[in-house]
Amino acid sequence: MYAGGNMKTTAEKKAILKERYGRSREETLRCSEYAKKWWPEETAHRMRIADEVRNQVFLFDLPWDMEQTAEPVTFEGEIDWSYQPGPDPEFIFQMNRHQYWICLGQTYAMTGDEAYAECFASQLVHWIKKNPLTEETKGTTWRTIEAGIRGINWLRAMGYFVDSPAVTDEVFEAFLDCIKEHGAYLAACERPFSTKSNWGVLENNGLFAIAHLLQETGGCPEAEDWTKLAKKRLIRQNRVQILDDGVQWEMSPMYHNEVLKCFLEALQTATAYDDGFPQDFQDKVKSMVMADRIWQKPDKSQPAGGDSDVTDLRDFLTAGAFWFEDPVLKSGGYDRMDYEGIWNYGICAQVRYEALASCEPETLDCWLADSGNWYLRSSWQEDADYLHMQCGSLGGGHGHFDKGHLDLVIGGEEVLADPGRYTYVDGTERRMLKSTKAHNTVTVDGEEYTHCVDSWGVKGLWPSVGGAMSRKGKYGFAECGHLGYIDRGVYVERRVLAIGTRIYAVMDTCYGSGEHTLTQHFHPALNQKVTVRENGFVLEGEKSRAEFFCISGQEGSTALEKESFPVSLHYNQIENGTMVSCKKQGTGVFGMITVIVCSDLTEGEENVLAEAVPAMSAMTGKPLSSHEADGVRIQAQGHTWLVVNAHVEAGSTCEYIGAEGSFGLGRVMIAEDDEEDMTVLKW
Repeated sequence: MYAGGNMKTTAEKKAILKERYGRSREETLRCSEYAKKWWPEETAHRMRIADEVRNQVFLFDLPWDMEQTAEPVTFEGEIDWSYQPGPDPEFIFQMNRHQYWICLGQTYAMTGDEAYAECFASQLVHWIKKNPLTEETKGTTWRTIEAGIRGINWLRAMGYFVDSPAVTDEVFEAFLDCIKEHGAYLAACERPFSTKSNWGVLENNGLFAIAHLLQETGGCPEAEDWTKLAKKRLIRQNRVQILDDGVQWEMSPMYHNEVLKCFLEALQTATAYDDGFPQDFQDKVKSMVMADRIWQKPDKSQPAGGDSDVTDLRDFLTAGAFWFEDPVLKSGGYDRMDYEGIWNYGICAQVRYEALASCEPETLDCWLADSGNWYLRSSWQEDADYLHMQCGSLGGGHGHFDKGHLDLVIGGEEVLADPGRYTYVDGTERRMLKSTKAHNTVTVDGEEYTHCVDSWGVKGLWPSVGGAMSRKGKYGFAECGHLGYIDRGVYVERRVLAIGTRIYAVMDTCYGSGEHTLTQHFHPALNQKVTVRENGFVLEGEKSRAEFFCISGQEGSTALEKESFPVSLHYNQIENGTMVSCKKQGTGVFGMITVIVCSDLTEGEENVLAEAVPAMSAMTGKPLSSHEADGVRIQAQGHTWLVVNAHVEAGSTCEYIGAEGSFGLGRVMIAEDDEEDMTVLKW
């Protein structure tokens, strides 16, 4: 794997790095031409960043910057690498990951302008001089996560500049010395936190790349041990963190994909050095990309669950499809190799990627059972209808209190959405956007089922319970529950019945004793116009219309409230949105149902109706109480459906039940247009 012999000269070390992270002049020209021709916007974006960095202006707005910024920071004189412009230290961390040096390198490759190389060399030397590893800097510029990210970014950036006159032998040796210091620091980071956190993967991906390069360039006897250590840790972290359905356990698509990025980079490093990972590791990585494909929304973005931004997933799916040669993954990626992909994998990657077939997933309904995610959709196209229900574990500090949360897209247009994260600074915005109230789910008695202790800690670790999914013809069904209110003597269950993908009955049940208030919360997407009416509300977007009927059942009534609520599509950006709440008081076991009927605006308004009807016992001919079952009639699309949602076990007077002459043996049932026998979706 590595050649032995005498200590290598600086020129030999440069040649080694160029072989691993650089490319020939011909390859550089071809990648440059490809990027400019096929990805002009992405090219302009990276060039803008490079020009700003040359002028010491820092704005972090790359798609996968973990903590984007909205306001540029300019250093008129010397750069202060530990500068914090406000209460949020995330600026320091983002600043010291040095992703923007890769933008400098790509711009240098595309222009040949030595000013970019001179900027890189100058800032690199300045950073090394001004940022010694101390106990103090371990909390700012030398956090282990930044050291890991920086390690791989430095190697990749240097690959662009290694032949430049600006990278003198002195600069390159200083670079290698600091890389060695990174390696020692990361190798010494041994703690349980790293095993279970995205931090560990980001740390050891950097260590794995650093150690391999140092083994090859020589002068670091520890490098071989570091390589084995990093690989061992990555394998363990892969096995611990990735659930069987492919989802990273922290329940945040943003951090799922940061971990995925590192695993893909580690596979690339391993291939370059013929140091392959075991098959189960590779299978888990592929399952992570497949999870991205399954939860990818029609607009190609990831759900904003947990601490996530609204970010396009096509680059990850393109990389995954290329790496695993998988047509299903390609169906969610770009038609051709993307901007970053062409620089990461080379111009030949486009030939291989273009030759790969594209095939949509076989099924439209998907259940990621281990993470608690249900998906119903009309197609895999951009104009699809899409419903996502989340009811999994908290997922640690990046998780939100979102059990039972729904995302809804109609005709490719977002209707109900997650309001996002905005900031990691503990305070009103952080706690509000993590709250149960901030999600399209239910609260009991106006209380949260989990409470923030600070920005990351919580009290009240209540699990989700059960879960099911079924389909019979055009009817889809999903259910989940959780014990978040068990300390109040209440178990909450949510069931969603779908008629096609344009009509939904969202059925929530409170199981308990005494009097309680059940509140459904709905967060319309920012482009939706909200109109509240007596029995519900209407959402109108640019292309779609959704009518919400809030139904209390035969007993009690519902109260609606509309209020302002923050929405954050990206970190450090916040807008005013809307929340609509529907409340019902009840005693013991009771439920409430919201029927959602959706249509395209071009179809015009139709006479849509959803109302409560008595659920009946066929054996006695008498209506059941609302504690036993709820019945709903839905009139839409020229048809009438009767829905029964039973809250109790089938038996005695509740074993053969229905509504308005339609009956069946089940707990969740539906009949269309006077069908005598109801279709059973849940027994």
